[in-house]
Amino acid sequence: MPVIQTNGETIFYEDIGEGPPILFIHSLGTNSYLYRSQIEVLKNNYRCIAPDCRGHGNSSYNGVFTVEDAAEDHKSLLDSLDITSCHIVGLSMGGPILLNFNTRWPAIARSIVIADSFARIRPGGEDRILATQEAVAYLSMQEFGSQYAGDRLMPTTPIEKLDELALEIAKCPSKAYVDTVKAIFTYDASADLGNVKASTLIVVGDNDDAAPMAESEFIKAGIPNSKIVTIPNAGHLSTIDSPKEFTRELEQFIEGR
Repeated sequence: MPVIQTNGETIFYEDIGEGPPILFIHSLGTNSYLYRSQIEVLKNNYRCIAPDCRGHGNSSYNGVFTVEDAAEDHKSLLDSLDITSCHIVGLSMGGPILLNFNTRWPAIARSIVIADSFARIRPGGEDRILATQEAVAYLSMQEFGSQYAGDRLMPTTPIEKLDELALEIAKCPSKAYVDTVKAIFTYDASADLGNVKASTLIVVGDNDDAAPMAESEFIKAGIPNSKIVTIPNAGHLSTIDSPKEFTRELEQFIEGR
């Protein structure tokens, strides 16, 4: 289980495969497992680097989560691995983290993939924060994870994938989860969009009600060299709902870049 020490945290990561590196940044509450299906395919031709953000998965949490800190953790990981250029994939909260990362270290991204994500502060953010605080005050993280999985995954997604998602979210301490919600719902990444120079693919599930098409269109409008693809039969976590389709789009996009 490889780890690095950075910014007062112990960050766990997966490092699998050989070839051009891909940095995977996961979504709220999940961890590197979010990209398991993609890594299983891509490891044959790419070096897949997938960390657990602070307060998620197997990484530690010392009480502070900001988008900026999360971006720094990922940069520290790349530095520790002597990686100066890579493809970068960010899903949901991984999008704002990726955009902040790219603004600060623009020379690193060979290409960018932003999936099921958003870049602006949206109405209802304060309500979401309060609802999350109330939910984790009354539910265990296992119960909360089960509720989250049922809300976010498609009804057609096999039940074992819902159970697995619930177990992974349960690894996230309630304080870390709430702190992360506060951070991502109050971070405005819209100013970061104009700093993206790398070729960019924007991916959105056709049934994503958490970050719907309007959010992807907003991102596309801010990044000139970008395009949108829609993943069929997918909600907010398209890597889980439609793993083969997501992997195919990702692989086709980064090939040769």
